[in-house]
Amino acid sequence: MAFSGKELVAARLDSVPLKPGVVTKAAVAALARRGRRVQAPGVPLFNGYWDLVESNGLAIAEQARRFEEPMALPRSVEVRGPGSNVMVDSGADVEGNVTFDARLGPIVIERGATVESFSRVMGPCYLGRKTKVLSALIGGGTSIFESCKVGGQVENSIIMPFTNKAHHGYVGDSYVGSWVNLGAGCTFSNLKNTYGNVRLTVGGKKFDTGMVKLGPVVGDLAKLSIGSLVYAGKAIGTGAQVSGLASEDVSPFSYCDSVTQKKVELLLDSVVETQRRMMERRGLSLTRAEEGLMRRAFQATAPDRRRAKIKKGGIV
Repeated sequence: MAFSGKELVAARLDSVPLKPGVVTKAAVAALARRGRRVQAPGVPLFNGYWDLVESNGLAIAEQARRFEEPMALPRSVEVRGPGSNVMVDSGADVEGNVTFDARLGPIVIERGATVESFSRVMGPCYLGRKTKVLSALIGGGTSIFESCKVGGQVENSIIMPFTNKAHHGYVGDSYVGSWVNLGAGCTFSNLKNTYGNVRLTVGGKKFDTGMVKLGPVVGDLAKLSIGSLVYAGKAIGTGAQVSGLASEDVSPFSYCDSVTQKKVELLLDSVVETQRRMMERRGLSLTRAEEGLMRRAFQATAPDRRRAKIKKGGIV
């Protein structure tokens, strides 16, 4: 077992029965008595998504790699800064009239990724396999992982695989999970009008992140309709759906409409069917294990919806 101070970082377990969910301190203590304990030197610990967002640019710069067969860029592509900082796999597709600004860090583009004309990509930045940048402005500190579609403006953010933000709108200093859809015009705030630190609600308590710029966090499977606006530091829960203005956290697997003031729990079977349809559009199938994980997450987050007084089963 590896510890950073008193915090458990990693453990290798052999035939140790553990129930799914949060590993309690008592369980960690019991495991520590059974195995060898080592101290992990200098391991940074992330307390939440805000730490990931804040450190992402540095992580990209530290992990950037060169490809064995780098792509020869079209003549109309402008590279600002060191050319060696632009690392494009030969299997990527970079159209003409694209600007790569690598003055502040590397730009890494994986095989199968596409960068359409009139895009501007600023480093440090990572674009994953089969991701499409649709004539967009991609600011530094951004990681966009496998099979995403991204348009509009994104900066200093993390977008996980199979997420769509194909249209205009702004995402900044945010974390967006997998299989999320952000409709046209969906925009995130990352700065308070007072220019004060962004505060979050964590475990029912207010938490000062110490960060002046921090956008929302969006859980896996969430859907935000066209024109949705989300305040800085707000949490859109796993599987949630948002229409209009999200000025407060949105509970997992719930529907929030600021216009009609409707807040209801989604029907689980409908959420599963929506995910199945979304995956089929990518030529993928929802596995039994994935469906089981969704159902377990729905059950595990039920107390959150009850505390938020979300009514049950009002939308399909």
